[in-house]
Amino acid sequence: MTTFRTKDIINPSYPLLEANRKAIEAIRRETYSYGTLEEQKLDVYYPPTDLSGVVLPVLVFFYGGGFTSGSRSSPPSNLVYNNLGAFFASRGVLTVIPDYRLVPSIKFPEGGEDVQEAIKWAAQRFSVDSARLFVMGHSAGGVHLATVLLKPVLFAPVAHAIRGVVLMGVPAAIPQGRPGFSTDAVQYYGSVKAMVRDHPLGLLRCVDGDHVKGLPPLRALRAGSEPRYIRTSMRTFVEVYSGKGGMVEEMELEGHDHLSPVLALYTGSGEEWGVQLVDWMMSVVHQSLTEA
Repeated sequence: MTTFRTKDIINPSYPLLEANRKAIEAIRRETYSYGTLEEQKLDVYYPPTDLSGVVLPVLVFFYGGGFTSGSRSSPPSNLVYNNLGAFFASRGVLTVIPDYRLVPSIKFPEGGEDVQEAIKWAAQRFSVDSARLFVMGHSAGGVHLATVLLKPVLFAPVAHAIRGVVLMGVPAAIPQGRPGFSTDAVQYYGSVKAMVRDHPLGLLRCVDGDHVKGLPPLRALRAGSEPRYIRTSMRTFVEVYSGKGGMVEEMELEGHDHLSPVLALYTGSGEEWGVQLVDWMMSVVHQSLTEA
């Protein structure tokens, strides 16, 4: 049962996050480069207790921003995405939040290439094997992550490392005619025809079924009040993915809109989905170690 007020969570002044600023900023955060370009930087959030010798999940999160905006620590408050990193780290999940190049400076599939490079960096930096690395993408970040999963040439170099995937609020089929977003997407893909071919649902329809069967387990998270084009395209994506033999679990985040799941973390309000995700990652890691 929903017991939170979405409008309080998404209030642009972020009062719920401000109330927890001290706790969020207390989590150790370090910045690294995963490539040679200025945009190819990431923040790592470390669990606060000494867990040496303990095998921890590693989560790499790719934020959204409509292809043209976004930052791993969003100004002016520098609480958005910091809250996500701190939330998961405080629960024992080492969390990595990369920046990536944005439109108009990139063309398809360069967003996916940055995502792939960040995943490779995390796997190498933390000596991660396939038992404990998870990747999550929200909105446009999820589009780039889906590109990596569904283009075999991009997936192959990271296939050994990824244990689980989360796509949240992802426009699996990018609509035409939406002011701003559609125009920016066409600029990224190069043309309307290319966009339809190469957006996540287009890639999924074309990729071989054996490739999909070999992908890690997928969780498809959809807010209860997502925009219709996201809601319907994610449902279709899940149907096609499952039909090709992929392991997928669909979840609806009741009471949330497109933005509020991420903004809810570390507010104490509407963050149940994050707790459930931690439980899932911990259980997968434990099962993998038990079977080893």
